[in-house]
Amino acid sequence: PGVPAERTQTTKMHVLRSNEISALDFAGKLHKEIRDGFMFAEVTNCFDLVQFESYGEAKDAGIVRMEGKEYVIRDGDVVFIKWK
Repeated sequence: PGVPAERTQTTKMHVLRSNEISALDFAGKLHKEIRDGFMFAEVTNCFDLVQFESYGEAKDAGIVRMEGKEYVIRDGDVVFIKWK
């Protein structure tokens, strides 16, 4: 409710410049509502991801894994936050 249909499928890229941050804390750096609604993070390595034509193809191949809020983001991770 309140979000225009054209914004519901928006994806944005953010570069993380700190070490030892959990997926939940990273979500909080993006927006408080994302942190509060955090469900899980889809994570893959950037070098593995570039071998595929799309994120969906990489996901179908099984290189994308689901991680919880305590997951510590590592150098080279591509993280897709799922939130409600």
